[in-house]
Amino acid sequence: MRHRQLIYGLVGLFAIIFIGGALIIPTPTLQKQVIKIGQTLTGQTTKSASRSVADSKLGQKYQLSDQQLTTLKHLKVTGIGDSIMVRTTPDLKEVFGRFNANAKVGRQVAAAPAIITQLQSNDTIAKNVLVNLGTNGPTDASTIDGIIRQIGNQHQIFWVNTRVPGKAWQASNNKLIATAAKRYPNVHLVDWLYVSQDNRNWFVDDNLHPNSLGEREYVATVGPVLAKYGK
Repeated sequence: MRHRQLIYGLVGLFAIIFIGGALIIPTPTLQKQVIKIGQTLTGQTTKSASRSVADSKLGQKYQLSDQQLTTLKHLKVTGIGDSIMVRTTPDLKEVFGRFNANAKVGRQVAAAPAIITQLQSNDTIAKNVLVNLGTNGPTDASTIDGIIRQIGNQHQIFWVNTRVPGKAWQASNNKLIATAAKRYPNVHLVDWLYVSQDNRNWFVDDNLHPNSLGEREYVATVGPVLAKYGK
């Protein structure tokens, strides 16, 4: 994350992440520019920089390395989300070994406990849980804590933060999600707002729901976090 913050500060819209010595480029539309800047900053050649992205259809589409793709293909993931997850589920299914999503347009954070109860009663909640809730209204710390404790510390929880331009709850919800990720060792923040904030062309007219490019970028953002912490 320190590397990521440093590079974003230097190159604005470009993001470069170093994971285990490999260069990962999470923005497909800016790949060539980022590789060029990465060479300047790291001294790597074009050939070595390019090898970090898998030479495959999925690798190029989602800017994931061979190692990341291999790891993700072995993961079973349960998704709990709102309309953002509705739109991104087909892409997420391309990279995860198994992805079962419970997503609904307009869903509030407060709807999650009932969904989790149902998943647990059916024994269908995976070790990895991807949460994308917070788009449709404000929440509070007790609700988020309750969801995390209900899922349980035997699961890895990946919570995508919220991009809701012009809505007061964007900042407050994201602060709560970030705080939870620091408080619970099994909770991991996926910083979608940070990655997407200056990329209006990733979204449809409402500047909220990702278009086809944004859906790929969403997976390029979620994928490395799951690959690093998924079980």
